[in-house]
Amino acid sequence: MRIGRRGFLAGAGAALFASPAWAATMSLGGPAFGSYWRCLVPAGMDRAALMAAATGLIAELTAELSPWQEDSALVALNRAPAGRWIPIGHATRTCLQEAEALHGLTVGGFDARVGPLVARYGFGRIAGGVPRDGRFELKGRAVRKSHDTLTFDPCGLAKGHAVDLLAARIAGLGAREALVEIGGEVRALGRHPSGRAWRLAVERPGEDGPQAQRVIRPGSLVLATSAHVPQGHAGPATTSHVIDPASARPAAQTLLQVSVLAQTGLRADALATGLLALGPERGPALARRAGIAALFLRRGPQGPVEAMTGGFDSRLMT
Repeated sequence: MRIGRRGFLAGAGAALFASPAWAATMSLGGPAFGSYWRCLVPAGMDRAALMAAATGLIAELTAELSPWQEDSALVALNRAPAGRWIPIGHATRTCLQEAEALHGLTVGGFDARVGPLVARYGFGRIAGGVPRDGRFELKGRAVRKSHDTLTFDPCGLAKGHAVDLLAARIAGLGAREALVEIGGEVRALGRHPSGRAWRLAVERPGEDGPQAQRVIRPGSLVLATSAHVPQGHAGPATTSHVIDPASARPAAQTLLQVSVLAQTGLRADALATGLLALGPERGPALARRAGIAALFLRRGPQGPVEAMTGGFDSRLMT
């Protein structure tokens, strides 16, 4: 759930100039996971119902997956002894399954067991160890750990999953044309009020504030971006909050950020985190082999240098 410089909702202001189908638009949002959530929906919808659905979902996910809330289900899981079956919610199970899949897909670049290392460098609070052969075994709606010190850190993919769930909830309330964002992970539903495709901008980091690096048409894909600047941090980060599992140390910042397009926010979020951790050589190489649609920004003498993989360039506007 950590974020750095993120993709933002380009075109949201333009959406105020609505077609007859949308006489106007309505923006709503609030706090989520130490960051924020935002939705842009057609005016005339039931604002109270939308707010209740969104805030209810955020509360549910916080109670289940927050490493900061002492009575969360995640804290209980991380403190549980090895060998005991622990009941878990649907979101925890989904994130654990995706974490295992992404650990294999990224050849270890994404590793949800590194929460204690993140905390060691001052960016989290999960205590424990990182056993090399540590694993979670799932059975139905329960999980058990292989080691007492094994922990699960969902911060690299839970916001992406939350954006998927929030989009589904507001669509179920009738918002079939909308922009949905949680901390920079963005999903577009339907089309822009003018009838054209939605457009999203990917920021590039800079001392003078964020600027649009590229504008894309995401279509049905979700955009997620991972960078080295942690949530709430102003200015350049001297130490990355992203851990390179291979070295068990903060990732090098030669690779500034990675933006990924994927079918789900869950996968886009985890891939962006894992590819950033792999760094400027291993990250793009893996994305090319696996056909991952990604935009890499690497530090260069004259500013960020781009590399694109997996057809990301086919989504470009500029």
